[in-house]
Amino acid sequence: MSKQRVFQIEDEELFCELFTDYAVTIPEIEYLGSENDGLTGIEKAIELKPDIIILDMRLPRISGVEALHRLRSELGEVKIIIFTGTVTEETVALAHSHGANAFVEKSLGLPYLKEAILAVIRGERYVTEGISDIFKSFKT
Repeated sequence: MSKQRVFQIEDEELFCELFTDYAVTIPEIEYLGSENDGLTGIEKAIELKPDIIILDMRLPRISGVEALHRLRSELGEVKIIIFTGTVTEETVALAHSHGANAFVEKSLGLPYLKEAILAVIRGERYVTEGISDIFKSFKT
C-alpha cells in the first residue's frame, strides 16, 4: 500500500511543529506540511489533494466547520480528522454532519491523533472516549 498523504490545517504553531517531528514515527504517511489559516489551508489542500486532512475547529479567517464543508465540497472523498481543543456537543454534531471521519481531543495528544490516522487509513471512523457518547447519539 502506498503512503497516505497528510496535510494539516492548524493555527497553533507548536502543534504543527510537534506533528512535523512526530509524523516520521508513522511509516504509513507522507506529511505534506501545514497551514495556520483556514482560507489559506483550504487553498493549499485543494492544490495538494491530500488523502487525509487534520483540521482544527478554531481557525483564523474561517471556522473549522466552514473549512470542513468547503473541503468536502472541493475534495469529496478526502478523509478529515478533527483535532481540536473545542469539544462541545455542537462542534461534534457539526463535524459529524459535515462528514468528519475522526474526532480527537487535542488535550489527549499526538498518540491519539496517530491512532485516528491509522484507523482512518483502515477505513474506520475514530472518536476519542471523551466524545464517543456524543457520537453514539447520532445516526450514522
